[in-house]
Amino acid sequence: MITKEIEFLAPESVAEALEVLSVRGPDVTVLSGGMSLMPMMNLGIVKPSVVMSLNHVAGLDSLSVEDGELKIGGMTRHRTVMTDDLIGTHAPMLAEAARTVGDVQVRNRGTIGGSIAHADPSADYLPVLAAGNAELVLASSEGTRRVPAAEFFIDLMFTVREPHELLTEVVMPVLEPGAGSGYVRFARVEGSFAIVNAAAVIGEGYSSTHIALGGVSPAPVMLDASDLFADGLSDEALEELASRAFDASEEATGDIHSDADYRRNMAGVFARRAVELAAGRLATAGGGS
Repeated sequence: MITKEIEFLAPESVAEALEVLSVRGPDVTVLSGGMSLMPMMNLGIVKPSVVMSLNHVAGLDSLSVEDGELKIGGMTRHRTVMTDDLIGTHAPMLAEAARTVGDVQVRNRGTIGGSIAHADPSADYLPVLAAGNAELVLASSEGTRRVPAAEFFIDLMFTVREPHELLTEVVMPVLEPGAGSGYVRFARVEGSFAIVNAAAVIGEGYSSTHIALGGVSPAPVMLDASDLFADGLSDEALEELASRAFDASEEATGDIHSDADYRRNMAGVFARRAVELAAGRLATAGGGS
């Protein structure tokens, strides 16, 4: 339970929120959906003295497509990511990942920006963003910067975001015509964090194949398997991919859900499944062999 007084701030604009962070950043804990922060506060895992809610900030839940990029405001709720036609058309595996986040309550209240900033290694969005070559927009009173998703995550629940910065937007290249993508996950209980998850993007005609794995390292593990699938899908290529995924997951650790070796083996299994799913959609789109 929460046993100390907390100063609560509720800015109504991005500029106001950034001003607070510019002055008090190291002391401020940012709240978006609160689906992770509030349980951690109730359990006494985190004990913030200042909480700044973004729920009254205008404009942080915008959605648009500009110059081949899908732009998603950081306060966009998981349910919107899951159901919005713009996201479903231009970043279908992002919508696919959103469907598996938590339960109905979490999906209705939680936000994409909050999940990313929380940076749990097993979170559903992380491998999708990495495989999809997304960038994250960090704003401060000094300006903005865009960080590739593959470089944003540093360690367990630790990112490159500085205390005076706010994650305001997710920018993801639209899925090209003829390309295929897919997201898969493995969890013991529906609604729980994944033991292992994987996302794959295959370019038209197997021009490229990129996979990102979650749950096996503090940050998503990237695999470029373009050489394996240059001539299309084959059992031999999928077996080699599984082997590469196992080797790339050497930082995997054990916990109450799985030991490290099991996680590494599942990384191989789900890397294969993600590629097979993306390949099936590639063929449907007319880009497969």
